[in-house]
This record gives sequence, structure tokens and C-alpha cells, in this order.
Amino acid sequence: MDQHQSDFNTGKEKPTGAESLQKKNAAAEPLQDHSPVTEQASQAKEKKPFNSYKRSTIRQYSSTLSLFILVPVFALLTLFIWVFPRSTKSEIENRNLDSFPQWNAADYFSGKYTASINHWFTDTVPFRDAFKNAGNSFKGMFGISSENTVNVKDVKGKAKEPPKSRNKNTTVQTSSTPEASQTEQSQKEESQQPVPQKDYRALDADYNIENGVVVVQQDGHYRAMELFGGGTGDAYVDSLNALRSRLDSSIKMYSMIDPLPCEFYLPANFSENNASQKAYFEDIADRLDNGIVSVDALSALALHTEEPIYCRTDHHWMPLGAYYAAEAFAKTAQVDFKPLTTFKPVTIKDFVGTMYGFSGDINIKNDPEDFTYYIPDNYDQCKTDFYDTAFDFDYTGSFFKEVGDPQSNAYLTFFGGDEQIVKVRTNVKNGRKLLEVKDSYGNALPGYLMNSFEEIYIVDMRYFQCNLVDFIQQMGVTDVLFSMATFSAFGDNSYGLPELMNQAQGMTIVDHYNDGE
Repeated sequence: MDQHQSDFNTGKEKPTGAESLQKKNAAAEPLQDHSPVTEQASQAKEKKPFNSYKRSTIRQYSSTLSLFILVPVFALLTLFIWVFPRSTKSEIENRNLDSFPQWNAADYFSGKYTASINHWFTDTVPFRDAFKNAGNSFKGMFGISSENTVNVKDVKGKAKEPPKSRNKNTTVQTSSTPEASQTEQSQKEESQQPVPQKDYRALDADYNIENGVVVVQQDGHYRAMELFGGGTGDAYVDSLNALRSRLDSSIKMYSMIDPLPCEFYLPANFSENNASQKAYFEDIADRLDNGIVSVDALSALALHTEEPIYCRTDHHWMPLGAYYAAEAFAKTAQVDFKPLTTFKPVTIKDFVGTMYGFSGDINIKNDPEDFTYYIPDNYDQCKTDFYDTAFDFDYTGSFFKEVGDPQSNAYLTFFGGDEQIVKVRTNVKNGRKLLEVKDSYGNALPGYLMNSFEEIYIVDMRYFQCNLVDFIQQMGVTDVLFSMATFSAFGDNSYGLPELMNQAQGMTIVDHYNDGE
């Protein structure tokens, strides 16, 4: 039997030479699946080089197109920044912008000089307010909020309990009775029982967190507020006690810390992130010496929360809130005080203050408010003298100012700002001379006291350059009122209070106001 037949009988056929070569190649390669899915994948694999070529071509065209668009845009922006005048003031933030830093070798090598240039460059972009308004409007169109990117417990820190009181001196609050010379109308108003006011702190409300500012929607309006996280108040207490020890006991001293709106309007669903100002104020009152009388402005304001006592769009209180605080002080100081009905109201419409700039929330800008201040009935019989911060006389003018752009600067109505000393000479003849040591919150108070004191001196704790003890003694001051917002009493501003008693000691202070005007 030949070999071919033997292979047939065993079921095998001897391969030819070509077939043998194919089998060897098949053994060296994996088996191929000729199913439809595999065939489609094979076809797609064959097309890959062409798709890659298309993508590469598209990327090349996109890069070229982007180059032709971006280069002119950046060129125009560069030209815009260097050609147009740089901004010097922000109206919506109510502040002067950075100035170009002065050369200093030490600052240069420490990196401070170049960092200051960088900050000046970004802070003074031409048409800064217009761009900020446009950006905020764009965010508002799409409902963009920073709420999801802010840990609310870190806005001002988790609310803290006030420190335990270290001194339990009893202080007189607002229960003092007014003098018998008060008008019958004022006595009648005092005898009326206050109407219970809404407690906003017990109610939930919609809110956003914008740049560390809480924006709440209440009663159909938006309100922006800063939070209070606590503090020791040691510098405030120590400074007032030190001043008390250096003044004659016949000179009366008062402490009135002006509460922030978060004490009254922060909703219940956000309350854990805010400290109780009332508890902190009580702690301060307990630690002040017996010769310093604490004025409880917070309780007075709490009776009027449904009234416009605080700005919704600005970080200050409204003039109406300052009125109720001034009333509480006048009762404590036992001086005459006129009812609000004797004042002439003046209203500035469409006011949007600093909180729009602080928060950047377009809802604040789009929800302006009325700013109403009140002129006393004896205003025409009063004179207001203006001095620099070293008490050099400047001019005699108006206490209530007409300010440029009142829709954003309405609070400057009160004698135009802080970096000056102001004195009011009234037609009252009671021998009482008041010195108010204040921050900007205190600006709204003296207008209500023109029927209460013979003279009123107004100095800002941040800018006053005279020695405070010498000034009180040489000006014949009989009453000293410290009136400032919570942040000043518990924050950085309070650290400058000791310097007021140590600076420029022993100088003779002369009042050179012009009697002829």
C-alpha cells in the first residue's frame, strides 16, 4: 500500500507543500473569529488611520483659529488697560482704591514692593465698578451662588460662648428716668407700651453665602449681613477702665456698643453660626468699672425690628435705628430728648450701600431701599465746626451734607466722613458738653442730641491725634460716650484705644473756631 492510500484509510490526507506552509502560519497566529461583530471591528480598525488624520487636521485648524482670535483679544485688553485711566475709587464698595506703592529697598528685597504693585494693578482696573456690575449681573442671570463652595461654619468661625465674667460690677442700664424738663409729648410717648415685634431669629428663611456675607430673603426683600463670631473685648474694657481712673469723678462716662443686624435678622436655620451679641455685651458691662455706665442699645432696638432700623444694602444701621439708640443714651444720661415727630425727615431714594460691593450679590443691587435721616427742630440755631484730626480749625459748615452720588454714599450725609473732628454748638444752655468717641456707626447719633447738650465733640477712634485725657480736661467735657459697632469693640479697632491716652501728652489744645460765621 502506498503512502497516499495509507493516509486516506486513517482519515488523514497528506497536505501539499502550500497547505503545509499555511498550517504553519496558522499555528503561529491566533485563531480569527469571522463573526459579524468581529468583522465590523476589523473594518473600524482599518478606518482608524483616516479618523486620526481628521482629528489631527481639526486640531490644527482649531489652534490656528484660536491664535487669530486670542492674540487680538489680548492685544486689545492690554491696550485698554494701559490707555484708559485707572480707577481711583469704588463707589459700590465705598472706598478709595490702592495707590501705586512708593519705592523702598527693604520692601523690594522682601517682595512686599512687587506684591503691592500687583495688588495696585488688579485693584485699579479701568471702569472697575462697571465690570464688577456686569460680572455680578451675569452670575445673577444664571443663579450662580457661592453657597455650595463656602463652609458656613467658617464664615466668621463657629459661634462661641462669651468668656466668664471676671468682675461683677452692677451697671446702670436704660431704666433711668428723664429729667422733669422733658416735653409732655415725649413723656406721653414713653408711657405707651411698645408693640411686640416679629422675632426673625425664630423663623427660617432662604439665604445665600456670598464672599463671606449672608444674604437673606425676608418680607419680600433681600438683606445682607456680616456675622459675629465672638471675641474677648479685653482691649476695650482695659482702655475704658484706664481712662476712668485718669479722669475726675465728676466727668460721666458711658459705654454703648452698637449691635450688628445679625443679632436681630439672622434666620433660625443659620443661627448656630453666629454668637449672641447680647451675652457678650453683658460680659463687657460686668467687667467695666463702677464709674462707667453701660447703655443697653440692643434692648431698645429689639422693640423695633419690623421698622427699618438697619440698612439692608449697607453695613451701617439706618438713622432710625440710631434714633432709638440715642434715646436710650439720653435717658441714661438724664438729658432732654425730643420725640421723632419734632424732627424733619429727609429721604434719599434707591440707596444701595456697601454690602453690594462686599457680597457681589446682584439681588442686593436690584433691591434698593429708602434712606431717611432726621433734622432736629433747632438745627438752624446750631453751628457745626470742622477740624483736622489734630484739632486745627478748618471751617464752619453744615452737619448734614449733600453728598455726590447719594444713592451709594447716603451714609456720608452725617458730616461727610470720619477723618476729621467735628464740634456742634447748640442753643441749649445746660452746661453739659458731650464727647463722643466713635467709629462710623456713631456718625448718625449726634444729630438727635442737639437738644440735649450745649456742645458735642465728635472724634473717631481710628484717626484722633490729640491726647484723649488732655482733650477732655482742656475742652471742659462733662460727658464721655464710647459708641461703636460690635466689630470695633471686639476687633482690631479696639487695639488702638490705649494709644489715644498715651499719644501727644502735655500739649495745650486750643479751639480756634470762627465765631463770626
